[in-house]
Amino acid sequence: MKVPVQLKPTSRELIVVAATAAGLLLAYHWIFSAFFPGNNNHIGHDYSYFLPDLLDGYYWYLNNGAFSTPWFTAAFCGGVPLFPHPQNLYYSLPQWLSFGTDPLNAVYLTMLFFALVGFGGFYLLLRRCFQASTATALLGATLFMFNGFFASRMLIGHLTFHAFMLAPLIAYLLLDKGSGRQPPLWSTLLHISVAGLLFAYIIYSGGAQIILPVIIALIIIGITHGLLYSGQVRFWSRLSGAGILGIALSLAKLTASLAFLDNFERNDYLLPGAKSIWGLMQLSFESLFLQPSGETVHNVLTNVQWTPQRHEFEYGITLVPLIMLLIAAPFMIRTGVGKLRTSTSHWLQLGALFLLLLIPLALNYYTPGWNALLKELPIIRNSSILIRWFCIYIPVVILFAALAFDRTKALNKLRPYLAAAGILAVVGINAYTGREYYANQPYNPTPIIKAYERAKTEGKPVNIVAITAFKDQNGRIATPIYRNDTIVQGASQLFCYEPIFGYQLEHFPLKKLRPGPVSAVLDGHFNLKNPACYVYGKSNNCTPGDHFLVSQLEEAKALTRYQPYDFKLPLWQHGADMVTLVALVVVVLFLLAYTVLLMRKNK
Repeated sequence: MKVPVQLKPTSRELIVVAATAAGLLLAYHWIFSAFFPGNNNHIGHDYSYFLPDLLDGYYWYLNNGAFSTPWFTAAFCGGVPLFPHPQNLYYSLPQWLSFGTDPLNAVYLTMLFFALVGFGGFYLLLRRCFQASTATALLGATLFMFNGFFASRMLIGHLTFHAFMLAPLIAYLLLDKGSGRQPPLWSTLLHISVAGLLFAYIIYSGGAQIILPVIIALIIIGITHGLLYSGQVRFWSRLSGAGILGIALSLAKLTASLAFLDNFERNDYLLPGAKSIWGLMQLSFESLFLQPSGETVHNVLTNVQWTPQRHEFEYGITLVPLIMLLIAAPFMIRTGVGKLRTSTSHWLQLGALFLLLLIPLALNYYTPGWNALLKELPIIRNSSILIRWFCIYIPVVILFAALAFDRTKALNKLRPYLAAAGILAVVGINAYTGREYYANQPYNPTPIIKAYERAKTEGKPVNIVAITAFKDQNGRIATPIYRNDTIVQGASQLFCYEPIFGYQLEHFPLKKLRPGPVSAVLDGHFNLKNPACYVYGKSNNCTPGDHFLVSQLEEAKALTRYQPYDFKLPLWQHGADMVTLVALVVVVLFLLAYTVLLMRKNK
């Protein structure tokens, strides 16, 4: 079994990497800045959910500062949970950037930053953990940086998916990078601490939907590393440690979110899947290496309730990794099989890899019996589409292609030139990919931006004073895409855009909520929901969707004014909050101690 050799970067390598990263970031900006905003000053439709949410977070910040937890808000649906909402991203980069710049700029800066983080993380993973050449590491990092899953989600407005780009950096922290000997304890603890913080960031930034695919991708990468080098036991111990720490750091949000979701399981949607294995392979191939057509999607999928749109099938890593694999295939066959025959453990690990790689395909294959079984599984049963699990293949396929390309000795002299050509090909393909679908999206962010600028100038938020609803010319209820924008007028949208209540609000406990002032009284209740009832109903003697009582005047006023109000937390939430606080204090103290130790060592 080989051990990874310690690679110390030379000044020349650092200059090359920095110059490449800067050039690629400029190319990224050149390609994607045209969509922020796109045609007619519009952006992706799901920003109609997240931009008002970022404005709401900014309003809270103006009154309470950055470190005060916004448990609830009156700005949407007559009052909803915030911190307990699994997709709320108050503790995230885009929200905190919005404390200094408008939400649209914050979103775009987040896209650029995490594209760069993805590049750097994948470069470190290939170069330091898998001993790849600089040229191969740069090519692999470029492929990951420009992956279609991240770009398309940021273009369409799935803001909580930005943390996907942390996956290779977490893998880098968990894998051996040295001589194969046990690394110093302080170094191991540092890597576990940072990886745990990154896991927690995924949760706090609303990335609960991608945490399982990311973990599966990390396990595949870890097993692959174990097939090539020693130190797999250390990988599993670090992964376990980082996972436990990540859970501890995010336990406060996890418990609150689970309590909220327990009242809205949303498990009544159909799960689409491929009609045949051949169709499934065609769809996955086109999604990863090409661009699936609407005809392919229509012909392949069955049991469809909501027609999937283009962004659901964008995972593009271009044909470059496939070409890399095809070039290296003869070498892989000639040198790999003989080694595997001598090691039973290799076969077991390959079997585990095979099963893990089947997961995204299995989740998206349809037969009535298999689909019924999936609808019984936790998390899976609450989904409406599982194509997103294809994101597992993005770092894995790029890694496999890079390793095969780098270990083909016949390419040693040509590798730098081929890698440079591959990088240019990735940029060129992305530059000339047709994205009219994203350029012609329907949401106009101008009202949110103007409201943000007004609040920044005045130094105070717009209080919520009314419940409102749109109606068409015939007096029927309308739900335009900009319906959550009523926050800018101090009005909470009755028929809000809130997927947790169902895509058509079929699970929304409307009760007696109606258009009009929030101070209006009916049957001893204000025209305003008490959001604590959605999460901690038993502790507050209420049920999900209940309104504030007239005796709760001060609490209702505080909610509408972006101020905290008194509500009761159950003992288990207090316990979760304490665990998170203790874990955070321990991590901060450790990082401070490590910094002091490092400074003394360098004196």
